[in-house]
Amino acid sequence: MAQEKWNLNTTGPLTAEPGSPVGLVNPPLTPDARVAARPEDYGEQVVPPKPLWYLDQEGDPHSHGVTEPYKVLLFWRSNIGDMAADLDDSYYMGVRGLQGIGVAGHLVTVNGDGEIYQPGSESSATITQYWDNTDPENPVLTEIEPETEYTFTVAAHNQAGEYGPASDPLTVTTPAVGYEFKHLTLPPRPPNDVTYAAPLPVITSAAGGGIQLHWTKIANVTKYEIFDNTSQDTTEAMDPSRIGLNESDVKLGEVNQPGANATTVTYTTPNYTAPRRRFALKVRAVRTDDNGTAVSEFSTPLRGTIPASTVAPGTPGAPTLTTTPIVGGQVKLTITPPTIDSTHGAPEYYAVYDGTRKVAVVYTPLGTAPHVTLQYTAAQTYSFTVAAGNSVGVSAASTALTGTVPTPAAPGAPTGVGVTNVTTTGMTVNWTAPAGANPPVTSYKVYDGSTVKATITAPTVTANLTGYSPDTAYSIQVAAVNSAGEGSKSTPAVTGTTPAS
Repeated sequence: MAQEKWNLNTTGPLTAEPGSPVGLVNPPLTPDARVAARPEDYGEQVVPPKPLWYLDQEGDPHSHGVTEPYKVLLFWRSNIGDMAADLDDSYYMGVRGLQGIGVAGHLVTVNGDGEIYQPGSESSATITQYWDNTDPENPVLTEIEPETEYTFTVAAHNQAGEYGPASDPLTVTTPAVGYEFKHLTLPPRPPNDVTYAAPLPVITSAAGGGIQLHWTKIANVTKYEIFDNTSQDTTEAMDPSRIGLNESDVKLGEVNQPGANATTVTYTTPNYTAPRRRFALKVRAVRTDDNGTAVSEFSTPLRGTIPASTVAPGTPGAPTLTTTPIVGGQVKLTITPPTIDSTHGAPEYYAVYDGTRKVAVVYTPLGTAPHVTLQYTAAQTYSFTVAAGNSVGVSAASTALTGTVPTPAAPGAPTGVGVTNVTTTGMTVNWTAPAGANPPVTSYKVYDGSTVKATITAPTVTANLTGYSPDTAYSIQVAAVNSAGEGSKSTPAVTGTTPAS
């Protein structure tokens, strides 16, 4: 028999019914005939059938073993195909591609009056909280608690919002807190209601102001850790050296679990000293027990900005040199902040000028005086002033810091050279470093006459000389060396003779 050709094209003109051998006697149906042949419920959405809980290998609904003190994991099959339902030993696990057909969402009920809605055809849920509808007009968001019995049902609905029948009830009991789970301490649940306990601080003094937080106390927790992140980068990479933390997360502090009668936890951050500073505060709970220490996930970050000042800043003090002398042309300035009070607002930034040329803008860091480093050339003069600014305005310029960048030179001669512990074969040489070396001294050469007997790395100022013979004359001098060269030798030379044997 010759191989039959099949027409499976349903979008082009038909010469035979789809799936039929070409050349059959029966002609294809016309479009009108196809419409007439449709069943009465053609195109109507099917109401999803009753969901069935996954079964474990003992035939029990699959939730035992996946309950935690503050969490229940549920698994079910929803509108699974006949092929999956009829498989032997399938435990209702289903077949890929056949589950959730026509399902637009699920409603999980908890203890009859509670519920949590899950959109989509996903057939599993992690329940940590639910809406308690005991009073339908005032639903209460309720947490899953340890050592508590819960009964769940689940029902699916289609795109039209039509619900099918609910599943059979599934009853589980959450375990106690602190039970041994693979010899690890079970992590607590995170605080989920961290919010402000007072209005954000307006900076009216150099001390600044802290942000007051509070949240509901979590049972069986040892302490809470509070972090800030000012990067505002939602894609910031995790810090590989600190599990669970991002690279810019900074720990502000921690607070111990309050007493038994307390229901809330309060915490005040370290003071913020700059207006309009962004923050992203988050809290995690820490539990320590006989099995070790575990931390919760973080609370949702509480993002905000310190309020802007209401007045312009005052005039800063004259900048000062952070380190003197200036080495290698690096001019390091310390900026003197202005007075902050009710009539002089807190600065958000400082503009540094050399004459009329702006050479730097420095933003105030938390709790420290700002610094700036500038690279200048030898013999270059400078006249630095600083102005403070915020969203209201800019202050007058400070008094100027003037000077000239020194030209690098070889260091001066060491002083106070002395010789001690003279033996038949050697001696100890000591000296004092030359003052004002610029660039700094990097090493010393110890001479006996014109011979270098030792090279010593600074800042050490002592050398042990060896290799002498008895009754040998010596004439000791020391020279300092820096990146500009070797300086002059110390004077006068320290002379003497090693003892005779």
